Amino acid sequence: MIQSITKISLPLKLKYIPFLIFLIGSISQAQIISLKDAHGLMLSNNGNLKASSFEVKQNHEEYKAAQGLHLPNITATGSYIRIDNDLKLDLNPERDMLSGLLNLPNPAQLLGDWNFTLQEKNLGFATVNVSMPIFTGGLINDANKAAKVKYRLAENKHQIKDNKYTINLIESYYRLKLAKSVKNLRQKVYNTVQLHYNLATKFFENGLIPEVETLNAQVALSNAKTELIGSQKDLELAKNALANLIGIKNIDSLSTNFIKPTLVKPLSKFQKDLLKNNHQLKAIQQNKNLAQIGVQAKKSDYFPKIGFFGSYIPWTDNLPIVKDTKWFIGIGVEWKLFDGLQREHKIKAAKYKIDQAKAIEAQAKLNLQTYTKKIFNTMKKASEQYQSLILNETYAQKLKFMRTRAFEEGTGTSLEVVDASLKLSQIQLHKLQTLYKYNIAYGELMVITGQTNLFLNQN
Repeated sequence: MIQSITKISLPLKLKYIPFLIFLIGSISQAQIISLKDAHGLMLSNNGNLKASSFEVKQNHEEYKAAQGLHLPNITATGSYIRIDNDLKLDLNPERDMLSGLLNLPNPAQLLGDWNFTLQEKNLGFATVNVSMPIFTGGLINDANKAAKVKYRLAENKHQIKDNKYTINLIESYYRLKLAKSVKNLRQKVYNTVQLHYNLATKFFENGLIPEVETLNAQVALSNAKTELIGSQKDLELAKNALANLIGIKNIDSLSTNFIKPTLVKPLSKFQKDLLKNNHQLKAIQQNKNLAQIGVQAKKSDYFPKIGFFGSYIPWTDNLPIVKDTKWFIGIGVEWKLFDGLQREHKIKAAKYKIDQAKAIEAQAKLNLQTYTKKIFNTMKKASEQYQSLILNETYAQKLKFMRTRAFEEGTGTSLEVVDASLKLSQIQLHKLQTLYKYNIAYGELMVITGQTNLFLNQN
């Protein structure tokens, strides 16, 4: 009997295995994500941010390459050459002339052949060459400084792009948080109106209220259903937007809550942090530094360039001119004495770049401080509205309770109950929207003042 039961139950267990695998797979794919986790995923998965990070690495390697300008260059060269004929020097006419002056008989036999081969037509050689700058008027130091500034500038440009995406992430994350809360609120309103409609229908069937009261409840139920369907669509759109931004397929829930509206510090402190930490201002400052280095580099043209060079010849073939020479060294000097006043005008042009950077920096500081004030006022307004809405919500809840009791006791109307419910839901919706506005404003303000990690670690 036991064996028969086992035989019957085993196929049933096997039948559920695919379902269990699907269930486990669905659970493993669903993710509960905090704002900090979402930021990490965005940095890892976003293609534009990856491309920007590679640009930083490129500039870092170029900075390392510039440091090599201080070191000697060592090269090895080799050549094997064939020319059309041997290079010869025929002095036999001079020999004969000399023999005539000296009255020498038979000069060819006595003095020999004076037709010399200076270079055979096949020849080869190899050299090892060394060159090293000794003095360049500061040009190499300026090149190193410029490469370092360009590297830091690339880092700041990457951080500016990171900040832009982070602000977008904060907005998308809290938009999804808002969409979830609004959908839950719409569901709650729909359920409440559904209960009221059922109650009104029973009262009408028992002859306690006129039919118009049920019609009011029915219209309210239809409107609540429409709002619920709309909130569900908004939720899907918000979920897809966040998922695409951080590069994942499924978001189960969000673990970071809304930060309750409060003014954490005064505007002056935010503006002070802005001037100290803002990456746009840092990038402008680095451009100004680059312009100042450019002026110094142009001034180096007034100085002579002095360098060391040398070569070693480890191998030759049919090269008698350097047969007994193995190496040579030397020092070279180049000094441009006059270039048609090009240097003077180039220095003036470079100085105008400094003036340009200063003007941009002054305007950027003004613009950013004004923008900081605007965001701070948004936070302040949201904080004040939130405190007012908390009190209004208390009154609206009490009104809804009283209207519902009056209707149940026959002294109120369905329209009054519906109106009280809608007023409460509108206050709660406004409260959620205020939370959303405060959090994205606060997040953006923390990002542009260089305090992104502090904001991400608050929840």
